[in-house]
Amino acid sequence: MGRTTRNSLPSLWEQAVTLWNELVLGFGHPHDLMRWGWMRALEHRALGHWLRDLEKLVRRAIRADARELDLPAPEARARRARPGPPQCNEDMPRFRRSWSDDCTTWKVSFRMSAAAPGKRSSRKRSEPAERHRCRNYAYRIEALRRAINHHDDYVLRHARRLARVKEANVRALAEALKAEPPQKTTSPAMPDPERWSAKRVEPG
Repeated sequence: MGRTTRNSLPSLWEQAVTLWNELVLGFGHPHDLMRWGWMRALEHRALGHWLRDLEKLVRRAIRADARELDLPAPEARARRARPGPPQCNEDMPRFRRSWSDDCTTWKVSFRMSAAAPGKRSSRKRSEPAERHRCRNYAYRIEALRRAINHHDDYVLRHARRLARVKEANVRALAEALKAEPPQKTTSPAMPDPERWSAKRVEPG
């Protein structure tokens, strides 16, 4: 077979897949991090930088695809009857049991807004040999995996959210203009003809 060359740049989603695979190869799979529990501070800091960059890339890809959809304003949905009380824990997702060695059972979600930076503590900088918990990083890596593998659902969800926000802004603007009292239009004062026809007198 002949060697194929690619003229187009990889898409954002292809870049995200590549970065996710490299992240897992370099730092471990989410269930590995969950099993280890702790990691050195130097590796923990490096993993945090990788995660933040990958999350920014995935958010950028979701926003770009959602803007291309440009969905119309959603129609008002009829109120559905509330279901009865759950019969067992399996009927309520938040009460379903999760297993540390099974990432698909974890209760994680990918957020489109980055977390606000926390207040920097005044304590001294941690030494590279110190150890930090990596459970939260395992959750974030799993959330990224789901967002990348099922990106169509995440794009559609974000596009619908943008449509709802746009519709709410248009409605709020219309209500604000309706509530504003009409302003009286006054004609500008007519200039004095004698003033403008009078010969300009130079000072001195």
